[in-house]
Amino acid sequence: MLNMRVTITATAFAVLASTVFAQAPTGPIIIGASTPLTGGVAHFGQHARWGAELAIAEANAKGGALGRKIEIDFQDNRCNPAEAVKSVTQMLAEKKYAAIFDGLCSSAALAIMPLVERAGVPFIVANASATSIAEKSGVGGNKWTFKVNPTDASMLDALVGWLDKDGKAGNIAFLGEDTDFGRAGSSGLEAALKKRNQKLAMADYFQKGTADFTPVLTKIKAKKPALLALFTIDADFQNSLRQWYGLGGGIPLTGRVLVDQVPKEIMASGFLDGTTSVQPYDPSVDTPANKAFVEAFTKKYNIAPMLVSFESYETINILIDAIRRSGNASPAAIRDALATTRYQSILGTVLEFDANNLIHNNAIIFTITGGKVVIVGMSKT
Repeated sequence: MLNMRVTITATAFAVLASTVFAQAPTGPIIIGASTPLTGGVAHFGQHARWGAELAIAEANAKGGALGRKIEIDFQDNRCNPAEAVKSVTQMLAEKKYAAIFDGLCSSAALAIMPLVERAGVPFIVANASATSIAEKSGVGGNKWTFKVNPTDASMLDALVGWLDKDGKAGNIAFLGEDTDFGRAGSSGLEAALKKRNQKLAMADYFQKGTADFTPVLTKIKAKKPALLALFTIDADFQNSLRQWYGLGGGIPLTGRVLVDQVPKEIMASGFLDGTTSVQPYDPSVDTPANKAFVEAFTKKYNIAPMLVSFESYETINILIDAIRRSGNASPAAIRDALATTRYQSILGTVLEFDANNLIHNNAIIFTITGGKVVIVGMSKT
């Protein structure tokens, strides 16, 4: 009788073990990504893709995560909220994605957030900077959204603090695109100035794809502000800057000026000397980890990384770290692991998510002097 019991128990255990191992996932861990691969900001979307793919290639070269290969599936959202909803809805319906990555544009990211909340899949934001993303995350309500890059409000507070120390925060005009990005820029500036008993001299907005900036730029020149905060990206940034140059400028820029997107002839002319900008990243940051990243990125893609490349690279590495610590790569376990993140940034700081699922990395303050970009300081966001 004893021998029979032992045989039955051993047999039952063998059946149970084989069932468990048969059910254990063995295929790749797949990350879904929604980003603009076509349209006006496709250049940034390409850099987002490159940064993410480099991080995944490096991780797979070290064995992936939990003994499985990592893959990423990019879908085009054209920086359009409706396209972002369409692409992410399809990805969530397939139920094969461990997490959703980026969105890139603030309006697209905000549109994705309710979808992942309902589906119970973590959404990790690398590039969209609207302050409202963090305000609505974590204790703000959406526990499935995590934001790695600084908010516009936190970066602008760092910038205005820097300007205020030099007595340059008293007469700033604002011009931005009429999007979540542009509106977040003006509200962030207003909040930062209010803390220092200052306010914007004026604020104006334009529709994306505007061809003629002459009327609004002429109006701004007539107000004679000390600085012009410019909040726009890609083709609109290039177009508005060239027209500002054609009008003779005369007012230094500030805000989120995309110094790596300034036309070379305008930069070299000294036209933008006196400009001050804040960004989360610059390739010249002198840390061993950043030097290694710049070298690897440049070798792989034959072009230097930019802000978007860095943010995507670091964000995917944070996500991979969470997947490894999750134990089983399920969306809920990854979400819990993200909440306890302690990750060494390539900029030198240790990154953790706050109560709003927001990370506070350093912001980098630039000036343009003699036609060259100069880092003048770093400030915690």
